Amino acid sequence: MVDNQFARRLRDQRKASSLTQQQLADRLNVSRKTVSGWETGRSLPDIDTLRRMAAVYRVSLDQLVSNPQQFKSREILMARQSSKIHRFTSSVLTVILAILVAERVTQYATMAAFLLMDVFVFLILGLRILISKYGLKKVDPLKSPIFLSGYVLFTVSAIASAIMYVFKMGFGFQYGLGFSGYLALFNLYLIWRHRAD
Repeated sequence: MVDNQFARRLRDQRKASSLTQQQLADRLNVSRKTVSGWETGRSLPDIDTLRRMAAVYRVSLDQLVSNPQQFKSREILMARQSSKIHRFTSSVLTVILAILVAERVTQYATMAAFLLMDVFVFLILGLRILISKYGLKKVDPLKSPIFLSGYVLFTVSAIASAIMYVFKMGFGFQYGLGFSGYLALFNLYLIWRHRAD
């Protein structure tokens, strides 16, 4: 006896392709009874037949034989990456990174200010990687404690540094850090509102 889920998947894929059992049988050079046996779980097609079936359905062999949950999680990842709040957060992190790098390259300041700016650049770069398609793949970054705690740490540190070191780091650094911190704070507020919905 064959796995009923696999048999159901074969039947659903045939129906999704708008084919009758007889039409599929004709394309695969088998009998209608053979196709019926596959779809009821009485028998199992061989690998060559599965390849031809995948070609008829215009899907990959993996999609035909694999667990649909695997593809649903991939679809969820794609949907999450295209959500408005995810795209906005990704854009905000890119803007903050650009501001910090520009300030780091163009400003003259003390060595301590440069080191502080380098820490902020690496922190934002890490957050930007976490939210990218290479980052947290199985977890929504906007709900991940790692991402959120890092983002809160950056926000609080940037605003506090801009206020506390106002005369030690120069106006450019202070303005860049302050603007980046308040922009991150606004983005955190939007993430909190999105999670509350």
